[in-house]
Amino acid sequence: MPGYNLKNFTMNYLNYSADELKSRGGFCTAREICNQPRLWGESYLKLKKEKGTITDFIKEVLTREGLNIILTGAGSSAFIGEALQGYFQKKTGKLTRAIATTEIVSHPENYFLKSQPTLLISFARSGNSPESVAAVKLARTFCPNLYELNITCNPNGELGKMSAHENSYTFVLPEETNDKSLAMTSSFSSMLLAGLLIADYRNIEEMETIIIDLQNLGNELFAEYTSMLQQLAKTEFSRIVFLGAGSLYGIARESHLKVQELTDGNIIAKFDSFLGFRHGPKAVVNNSTLMFYLISNNAYSRLYETDLIKSVKNTDAGERTAAIGNNIGDYKFDFPVQLPDIAESIPEEYLSVCYIIPAQIIGFFKSLELGLPPDSPSKSNSISRVVQGVNIYNIR
Repeated sequence: MPGYNLKNFTMNYLNYSADELKSRGGFCTAREICNQPRLWGESYLKLKKEKGTITDFIKEVLTREGLNIILTGAGSSAFIGEALQGYFQKKTGKLTRAIATTEIVSHPENYFLKSQPTLLISFARSGNSPESVAAVKLARTFCPNLYELNITCNPNGELGKMSAHENSYTFVLPEETNDKSLAMTSSFSSMLLAGLLIADYRNIEEMETIIIDLQNLGNELFAEYTSMLQQLAKTEFSRIVFLGAGSLYGIARESHLKVQELTDGNIIAKFDSFLGFRHGPKAVVNNSTLMFYLISNNAYSRLYETDLIKSVKNTDAGERTAAIGNNIGDYKFDFPVQLPDIAESIPEEYLSVCYIIPAQIIGFFKSLELGLPPDSPSKSNSISRVVQGVNIYNIR
């Protein structure tokens, strides 16, 4: 499958050499962002290789009457669940909820029922976050009929080690998806893709054309829009708002976190749905705000998105605008990421894998603009690659 060349990306598009990126503390983040299209292909091939065992596990679990599916994780990993929730429910026909491990750990009795069989699908880059492990232990306590599917980038993580029994399965993504940087980039998009494919497990082999289209689309985003997104990052804004709906709501949430993490909180980021933004959050818009719209290729959904975009434009707030989508030329955005025609034929849920790229690039360049090292931008060390300082208590 096609991939992307790191040297070409850093030299031709980032306008920094590998040595410059290393000296500024951004080499790992740059590598992890630009390697995503290649890693999507490798993740697909690995999943395809394990199709038989994954299919056997999923098919058996889905026969359970009254099955409840919970998609979980912490931080970015939780947002994967938010992006997948609707698609998983649509494909499996089972009630599916996205509930962060950070919610499960503090209030487990709110989410588990002893009488209800539950499939707990955990997403984790390292698998070593205290909440990731605790959520599984609590699920085992509250659910005698529990099934566990772990999707992780680290074969040696604590989460993966917990799954050595017949009611569990762990899918480990390719080693390179286990980002070394603080911010999750390739790990996020690769785990998201794995989740999409597992939801549609019957058709994994038939999805190869879609995966290749995604790779080509990702590569085109880098080649055509990195310079524009770098210029966007150089503009003065103190707030950025990402709007998305459906599967793109989870991407909007991850996008806001990427910019906020990589800029060490110097840029205040927000997220919402298009319809939800009208109900109060719209007050955040002023002349230092950048509005970033994640526009669906679903014609029905786009009717509501268009209404909101017009509504914001009709104010005198003075905001700047950016967007990603196909057929967006009529909107006259300040920074349009116009997708090629191929995006029209890719299912909206799969497009979400590419829609995270602009926020990653903006966050990366804004981090450098602020004099921060993107690989570890937190000056105070208040946030870390694997969360620290969480006490896990025994439940009575």
